[in-house]
Amino acid sequence: MTLLVSAAFFTSALTSVAGAGGGTILIALMLLFMPPAAAIPAHGVVQLASNTWRVWLFRKDMVWPIIIRFSLLMPLGVWLGTWLIQVTASELVQVLIGCFVLLTLFLRQLKRFAPKEFPLWAFVPLGFITGALNMIVGVIAPVLGALIIRKDMSKENIVGTLGFFGFIGNLLKIAAFTMIGFSFAEYGLLLALMTVAVLVGTSVGKKVLSGMDEKIFLLIFNIMLIALALKLIVYDGLKALIGS
Repeated sequence: MTLLVSAAFFTSALTSVAGAGGGTILIALMLLFMPPAAAIPAHGVVQLASNTWRVWLFRKDMVWPIIIRFSLLMPLGVWLGTWLIQVTASELVQVLIGCFVLLTLFLRQLKRFAPKEFPLWAFVPLGFITGALNMIVGVIAPVLGALIIRKDMSKENIVGTLGFFGFIGNLLKIAAFTMIGFSFAEYGLLLALMTVAVLVGTSVGKKVLSGMDEKIFLLIFNIMLIALALKLIVYDGLKALIGS
């Protein structure tokens, strides 16, 4: 429990420096101690608290034309994802999460070259796909971060809009897991402590990490993500699937 609470604090603090990725590394760490069926909904509760706070802080910077389009079909995607996660082997879910982490890192590098603006209409199907994937891999914000950047959006617009994406996505995720019988009360103490840790980490992280060289940090951060992703894919996923 202490390790996960500490991870919640530090990953939220790291996000204050890197801008994104804290949720990704947190779900990867949670999977070291919890099965996917518990880690994904529990992670949703912690991230909902974090994103709700971010939505409040950036409430004046929301880009509503994108948010409305993104939210239209998300409930249908969540419904599909709810069905998929109940019929998908936990080992396969771990492989998918690991692959998703690597894809996130790849897209983060790709957007440095010749990024094109994601068309507004495409946020409608993206919301549907996001709703489904969010139920299966647990976190999709870094990939969304690679797609949302537009010339007419400030940094505050991007942070606030991504925060709303996380807010609505995790809210629907929690509702869906509740409907299929997941007991959040079983992890009540852990979730309460992790929620507090996330809020505190978000508030103080930038001050604590302001003296760190960002290039060195990002290098260490990416190495950790790659190591966790490979563990999920090779050791937790493929080894178990092949062995069975």
